[in-house]
Amino acid sequence: MTIRKRLLCAILCFAFCIPLCLVQLRAESAGLAVTYLQCDDRWKDVQVGTLTIAQSACSIASICNAVYYLTGREMDLVETAYWANKAGLLNAGGVEGAYRSVFYHSGEAYGEEYGYTATSFQGGTIRSQALIDHLRSGQTAVLHVPGHFMAAIGYDEATGRYLIIDPMPGDVGRYDRRRKGLTHSDGDWLTAEQLSEGYIAVDGYVLFYRALSDREREAILPAVTSASLAGLRAE
Repeated sequence: MTIRKRLLCAILCFAFCIPLCLVQLRAESAGLAVTYLQCDDRWKDVQVGTLTIAQSACSIASICNAVYYLTGREMDLVETAYWANKAGLLNAGGVEGAYRSVFYHSGEAYGEEYGYTATSFQGGTIRSQALIDHLRSGQTAVLHVPGHFMAAIGYDEATGRYLIIDPMPGDVGRYDRRRKGLTHSDGDWLTAEQLSEGYIAVDGYVLFYRALSDREREAILPAVTSASLAGLRAE
């Protein structure tokens, strides 16, 4: 083979093989109809304390996403951001962004109205069994990645992938491009490997639980009690 032919083969290999590899590394868009984005034109320029929602409210947007896909209830992102600021949890006391306690306290402030509770922030990776079991049970969570929060709203046990909503996704214009090619405005299915590297590497999370109504408790608890008694009698 001549040098010219070898050079042509090398060029073709680079042109076709490399893009295929890149495609495999990209996230699979989830196509969700509802996603709360901090860069949404409806509120991106709203000033909350020292910064705008686009600049600082990934935590608040993630709360809204976690609650919506947990309870079906739509929270008011701007109102929640104002609440967090007044409570000293967002862009307050010289701190830019949110304190990690904002999630737990949001449950105290809005849990009764929207039907949820949230745990305190806890360290851990995307492979933490407590997180996987929680998502597998149909609950949601908020994940912390470098300098940012995202919502986890599902887990596919067959593929081991997580359904993620990044409130400042990598496909949005002039905003944060660190996650370019990794996250999209309509949500993403991401692998544990993807959620362990770079700007989407998970190092902690908050678990969101759907609160049962009195009617649901009345319907569920008797059935659970009956099942427990039946188990005892069988023994």
